[in-house]
Amino acid sequence: MYNVTVKKLSLVIIALTFLFGCASNKKFIADRPSEDTKERFTKVYECLRLGEDGVVPSLMIARVKGINAWIDNDNRVYLTPGLYNYDDNTITFIMAHELSHAKLKHIRNRQAVSYATTGAMMVAGFIVPGAGWLNHAVNPAVTNNFSKFQEYDADRLASETLVNCFDISVEKQIHILESLKKDTTDAGGFWDRHPSWSDRIENIRGMQNLNK
Repeated sequence: MYNVTVKKLSLVIIALTFLFGCASNKKFIADRPSEDTKERFTKVYECLRLGEDGVVPSLMIARVKGINAWIDNDNRVYLTPGLYNYDDNTITFIMAHELSHAKLKHIRNRQAVSYATTGAMMVAGFIVPGAGWLNHAVNPAVTNNFSKFQEYDADRLASETLVNCFDISVEKQIHILESLKKDTTDAGGFWDRHPSWSDRIENIRGMQNLNK
Protein backbone atom coordinates (compact mmCIF):
# COMPACT_ATOMS: atom_id res chain seq x y z
CA MET A 1 0.00 0.00 0.00
CA TYR A 2 2.79 2.38 0.94
CA ASN A 3 4.72 1.60 -2.25
CA VAL A 4 1.62 2.18 -4.40
CA THR A 5 1.01 5.59 -2.76
CA VAL A 6 4.63 6.65 -3.22
CA LYS A 7 4.51 5.55 -6.84
CA LYS A 8 1.36 7.59 -7.46
CA LEU A 9 2.82 10.68 -5.81
CA SER A 10 5.97 10.28 -7.90
CA LEU A 11 3.85 10.23 -11.05
CA VAL A 12 2.11 13.42 -9.92
CA ILE A 13 5.45 15.16 -9.35
CA ILE A 14 6.79 14.02 -12.72
CA ALA A 15 3.62 15.13 -14.49
CA LEU A 16 3.60 18.54 -12.81
CA THR A 17 7.30 19.02 -13.59
CA PHE A 18 6.58 18.21 -17.22
CA LEU A 19 3.74 20.74 -17.28
CA PHE A 20 5.89 23.44 -15.66
CA GLY A 21 8.39 23.15 -18.47
CA CYS A 22 5.86 23.10 -21.25
CA ALA A 23 4.84 26.73 -21.57
CA SER A 24 3.85 27.29 -25.18
CA ASN A 25 6.53 28.85 -27.34
CA LYS A 26 5.38 30.71 -30.42
CA LYS A 27 7.62 30.28 -33.43
CA PHE A 28 8.08 33.47 -35.43
CA ILE A 29 10.65 36.01 -36.54
CA ALA A 30 10.95 39.06 -34.29
CA ASP A 31 12.44 42.42 -35.19
CA ARG A 32 13.66 45.36 -33.12
CA PRO A 33 11.18 48.24 -32.74
CA SER A 34 11.81 51.76 -33.97
CA GLU A 35 13.57 54.22 -31.67
CA ASP A 36 10.35 56.21 -31.16
CA THR A 37 8.52 53.07 -30.07
CA LYS A 38 11.37 52.08 -27.76
CA GLU A 39 11.36 55.52 -26.13
CA ARG A 40 7.62 55.32 -25.50
CA PHE A 41 8.02 51.79 -24.14
CA THR A 42 10.73 53.01 -21.74
CA LYS A 43 8.50 55.82 -20.53
CA VAL A 44 5.67 53.37 -19.80
CA TYR A 45 8.15 51.12 -17.99
CA GLU A 46 9.38 54.02 -15.88
CA CYS A 47 5.87 55.26 -15.11
CA LEU A 48 4.89 51.79 -13.84
CA ARG A 49 8.09 51.77 -11.75
CA LEU A 50 8.83 48.23 -12.84
CA GLY A 51 12.48 48.67 -11.93
CA GLU A 52 11.47 48.64 -8.27
CA ASP A 53 10.05 45.15 -8.81
CA GLY A 54 13.22 43.92 -10.49
CA VAL A 55 11.39 43.54 -13.81
CA VAL A 56 13.52 44.21 -16.89
CA PRO A 57 11.22 43.91 -19.93
CA SER A 58 12.11 44.08 -23.59
CA LEU A 59 10.09 44.99 -26.66
CA MET A 60 10.02 43.14 -29.98
CA ILE A 61 7.99 43.30 -33.17
CA ALA A 62 6.70 39.83 -34.06
CA ARG A 63 6.20 39.03 -37.73
CA VAL A 64 2.73 37.66 -37.15
CA LYS A 65 -0.36 38.55 -39.15
CA GLY A 66 -3.23 40.38 -37.53
CA ILE A 67 -3.52 42.83 -34.67
CA ASN A 68 -2.14 41.42 -31.47
CA ALA A 69 0.19 41.94 -28.52
CA TRP A 70 1.32 39.73 -25.65
CA ILE A 71 3.93 39.34 -22.93
CA ASP A 72 5.79 36.09 -22.31
CA ASN A 73 7.23 34.45 -19.20
CA ASP A 74 10.50 36.35 -19.63
CA ASN A 75 8.76 39.75 -19.73
CA ARG A 76 9.30 40.15 -23.46
CA VAL A 77 6.50 42.24 -24.92
CA TYR A 78 5.59 41.51 -28.54
CA LEU A 79 3.64 43.77 -30.87
CA THR A 80 2.53 42.72 -34.33
CA PRO A 81 3.17 45.05 -37.30
CA GLY A 82 -0.59 45.53 -37.73
CA LEU A 83 -0.59 47.75 -34.65
CA TYR A 84 1.42 50.36 -36.52
CA ASN A 85 -1.77 51.22 -38.39
CA TYR A 86 -2.91 52.90 -35.17
CA ASP A 87 -1.79 56.15 -33.58
CA ASP A 88 0.79 56.51 -30.80
CA ASN A 89 -1.90 56.68 -28.10
CA THR A 90 -3.24 53.27 -29.06
CA ILE A 91 0.21 51.69 -29.09
CA THR A 92 0.96 53.31 -25.73
CA PHE A 93 -2.20 51.87 -24.20
CA ILE A 94 -1.35 48.41 -25.51
CA MET A 95 2.21 48.58 -24.18
CA ALA A 96 0.92 49.81 -20.81
CA HIS A 97 -1.59 46.96 -20.72
CA GLU A 98 1.07 44.30 -21.39
CA LEU A 99 3.53 45.79 -18.90
CA SER A 100 0.74 45.98 -16.34
CA HIS A 101 0.58 42.19 -16.53
CA ALA A 102 4.24 42.15 -15.45
CA LYS A 103 3.65 44.71 -12.70
CA LEU A 104 0.75 42.69 -11.31
CA LYS A 105 2.57 39.35 -11.67
CA HIS A 106 -0.27 37.96 -13.73
CA ILE A 107 1.64 35.28 -15.63
CA ARG A 108 2.99 33.74 -12.43
CA ASN A 109 -0.43 33.87 -10.76
CA ARG A 110 -2.16 32.34 -13.77
CA GLN A 111 0.39 29.53 -13.87
CA ALA A 112 -0.13 28.88 -10.16
CA VAL A 113 -3.88 28.53 -10.74
CA SER A 114 -3.26 26.18 -13.65
CA TYR A 115 -0.83 24.01 -11.70
CA ALA A 116 -3.12 23.88 -8.67
CA THR A 117 -6.05 22.86 -10.89
CA THR A 118 -3.97 20.14 -12.55
CA GLY A 119 -2.78 18.85 -9.18
CA ALA A 120 -6.33 18.77 -7.82
CA MET A 121 -7.60 16.88 -10.87
CA MET A 122 -4.76 14.35 -10.61
CA VAL A 123 -5.58 13.73 -6.96
CA ALA A 124 -9.26 13.37 -7.96
CA GLY A 125 -8.14 10.80 -10.51
CA PHE A 126 -6.69 8.62 -7.75
CA ILE A 127 -10.02 8.67 -5.93
CA VAL A 128 -12.29 8.37 -8.98
CA PRO A 129 -10.51 6.53 -11.80
CA GLY A 130 -10.54 8.59 -14.99
CA ALA A 131 -11.47 11.88 -13.28
CA GLY A 132 -7.98 13.22 -13.96
CA TRP A 133 -8.72 13.30 -17.67
CA LEU A 134 -11.29 16.02 -16.97
CA ASN A 135 -8.34 18.35 -16.42
CA HIS A 136 -8.22 18.89 -20.20
CA ALA A 137 -11.58 20.65 -19.92
CA VAL A 138 -11.52 21.94 -16.35
CA ASN A 139 -8.08 23.56 -16.48
CA PRO A 140 -8.76 25.83 -19.49
CA ALA A 141 -12.14 26.78 -18.04
CA VAL A 142 -10.64 27.74 -14.68
CA THR A 143 -7.51 29.50 -15.94
CA ASN A 144 -9.18 31.35 -18.81
CA ASN A 145 -11.94 32.72 -16.60
CA PHE A 146 -9.32 33.68 -14.00
CA SER A 147 -7.48 35.48 -16.81
CA LYS A 148 -10.53 37.61 -17.60
CA PHE A 149 -10.24 39.29 -14.21
CA GLN A 150 -6.53 39.84 -14.84
CA GLU A 151 -7.37 41.61 -18.11
CA TYR A 152 -9.66 44.02 -16.27
CA ASP A 153 -6.93 44.72 -13.71
CA ALA A 154 -4.32 45.28 -16.43
CA ASP A 155 -6.65 47.65 -18.28
CA ARG A 156 -7.26 49.68 -15.14
CA LEU A 157 -3.57 50.00 -14.35
CA ALA A 158 -2.85 50.88 -17.98
CA SER A 159 -5.58 53.52 -17.81
CA GLU A 160 -4.01 55.12 -14.73
CA THR A 161 -0.63 55.08 -16.46
CA LEU A 162 -1.95 56.88 -19.54
CA VAL A 163 -3.70 59.52 -17.47
CA ASN A 164 -0.77 60.16 -15.12
CA CYS A 165 2.17 60.01 -17.52
CA PHE A 166 0.83 60.69 -21.01
CA ASP A 167 -2.13 63.00 -20.40
CA ILE A 168 -4.38 60.61 -22.32
CA SER A 169 -7.86 60.93 -20.84
CA VAL A 170 -10.19 58.06 -20.06
CA GLU A 171 -12.49 59.30 -22.83
CA LYS A 172 -9.67 58.99 -25.34
CA GLN A 173 -8.91 55.52 -24.00
CA ILE A 174 -12.50 54.48 -24.61
CA HIS A 175 -12.10 55.58 -28.24
CA ILE A 176 -8.91 53.48 -28.43
CA LEU A 177 -10.75 50.36 -27.27
CA GLU A 178 -13.69 51.07 -29.57
CA SER A 179 -11.35 51.25 -32.57
CA LEU A 180 -9.74 47.95 -31.58
CA LYS A 181 -13.16 46.40 -31.09
CA LYS A 182 -14.11 47.43 -34.61
CA ASP A 183 -11.01 45.91 -36.18
CA THR A 184 -10.57 42.67 -34.22
CA THR A 185 -12.52 39.56 -33.32
CA ASP A 186 -14.44 39.96 -30.09
CA ALA A 187 -13.91 37.61 -27.15
CA GLY A 188 -15.80 37.13 -23.91
CA GLY A 189 -17.01 33.57 -24.37
CA PHE A 190 -16.71 31.03 -21.56
CA TRP A 191 -13.56 29.49 -23.07
CA ASP A 192 -11.94 32.82 -23.99
CA ARG A 193 -9.07 34.23 -21.97
CA HIS A 194 -10.09 37.84 -22.66
CA PRO A 195 -13.37 39.57 -21.77
CA SER A 196 -15.47 41.07 -24.54
CA TRP A 197 -14.47 44.50 -25.82
CA SER A 198 -17.77 45.87 -24.56
CA ASP A 199 -17.01 44.68 -21.04
CA ARG A 200 -13.48 46.06 -21.23
CA ILE A 201 -14.82 49.43 -22.38
CA GLU A 202 -17.25 49.55 -19.46
CA ASN A 203 -14.39 48.63 -17.14
CA ILE A 204 -12.36 51.60 -18.41
CA ARG A 205 -15.40 53.86 -18.32
CA GLY A 206 -15.54 53.18 -14.60
CA MET A 207 -12.13 54.85 -14.28
CA GLN A 208 -13.62 58.24 -15.15
CA ASN A 209 -14.95 58.85 -11.65
CA LEU A 210 -11.58 57.94 -10.15
CA ASN A 211 -9.77 60.54 -12.23
CA LYS A 212 -12.08 63.51 -11.66
